Amino acid sequence: MNKKQYRLTDVLWWSDPDKVMNEIANIMGLDSVDTNTPGWFQHRTTATKNIIDNMSNAETNRLRQTAESMSEKGFPEELQRK
Repeated sequence: MNKKQYRLTDVLWWSDPDKVMNEIANIMGLDSVDTNTPGWFQHRTTATKNIIDNMSNAETNRLRQTAESMSEKGFPEELQRK
């Protein structure tokens, strides 16, 4: 059985969307954004990459472990219900 490989940017988005939305707000020069804010989505990849680039090695390793766990076990229940 082939296990699905997840990109760290996607795992970050799924596991901590508030952090990503805060970074999108920074990029857009706004106090806050949500999924109803026009143009938010085009900044999602840049925002996740910025966050990952600024993570400590320990934080990056935790994110990689989360990605590996999702590859092996599938999505956690709390994400499946969203």
